[in-house]
Amino acid sequence: MDATDAPDLIEILSARASDATDKRKRHRTRLALLAATALELQENGYEALTIDGIVKRAGLARGTFYLYFENRSEAATAVRRSFTATLRKFRPRGARSLSAWDAIYRMNRFYVAFYARNARLLAGNGALFHDRPDLLNNRDAINHRWAQILLRDLSRRGGASWYFDQSEDRALLALRFLILMADEALRLTFIQPPPHIKALARTEEDVTEVLSVLWYRCLYADEPER
Repeated sequence: MDATDAPDLIEILSARASDATDKRKRHRTRLALLAATALELQENGYEALTIDGIVKRAGLARGTFYLYFENRSEAATAVRRSFTATLRKFRPRGARSLSAWDAIYRMNRFYVAFYARNARLLAGNGALFHDRPDLLNNRDAINHRWAQILLRDLSRRGGASWYFDQSEDRALLALRFLILMADEALRLTFIQPPPHIKALARTEEDVTEVLSVLWYRCLYADEPER
């Protein structure tokens, strides 16, 4: 998959529900509820998400919902976990053969496109994370593993010496801050854009270019060779 051809989670979940005619009824019903929850989240956000809205969209009885999920936050959590699984499944791989700049740019191009495609679905994350702090812990674990991967890659490529002059904990903390910066930039660009950011971030290519240059400068203390 090309980095710009990022998946749309709504399309994926809707297709799974539509294509499940040969599956067991319980499996078909859960997929229908999952797709309906995602559509409701996209259109109304988490704060306005209701069980009545989910089952109406799925064409199911309200009592059926409780056979699969305890409440709306559990259904929304299942969608969020599908989001994370989809992100991990489709993200670019095989960066070892690429230059540092090409690897950074390709990864950022994918993340930018993925957030842009799924922005409305992600708009209620703050309220969902408040109700389900376990999701925050899960995201923290994912980002920490990513920071460890980055540190190993920096060591292999001979990245900025600052990371290796410090303790491993300090280096990982620096990388965690860098990941937080990127997450916040994508959130403010595509999910809750302030007017001036919206005016400046005109295209996905603009966002990818700026974000990638910042990543490269932070990681390698140099200008990228393109």
